[in-house]
Amino acid sequence: MITIDDVRTAAARTASYVRKTPLVPARCMRDNPFPDGDLLLKLECLQATGSFKARGATNKLLSLSEVEVQRGIVTASGGNHGLAVAYVGWLGKTTATVFLPENVSPEKAKKLGSWGAKVVIQGRQWHEANRAALDLAAREGLTYP
Repeated sequence: MITIDDVRTAAARTASYVRKTPLVPARCMRDNPFPDGDLLLKLECLQATGSFKARGATNKLLSLSEVEVQRGIVTASGGNHGLAVAYVGWLGKTTATVFLPENVSPEKAKKLGSWGAKVVIQGRQWHEANRAALDLAAREGLTYP
């Protein structure tokens, strides 16, 4: 079970590598459904990769040994997690490989590549790309964050 101390440790570990994003009130609601408080939005879209997933991937990378980082990281994703893994590969100066299904948009593949990730198109659906990523991780001793 993850504890509040685990969260605080992760926050301290990643503080220098992820953006501190603002909380803004959701003022667009005419009737406040929260009479005892306000609804606040955490603007994680302002992270370098556009989502909160950069936080978890960064924490994972920073928790690895130097040897594990140098071996490289691999994942399967057609979205934000792939971008986060590509980002931490760039951050850690290591190889990041992202497996994508055939139906990935060319723009997404290009964006992953712009972070320096090796993009591999594998399978028609995500689970096929994921199987290939897990196989590569097992064969080459890579971390699958």
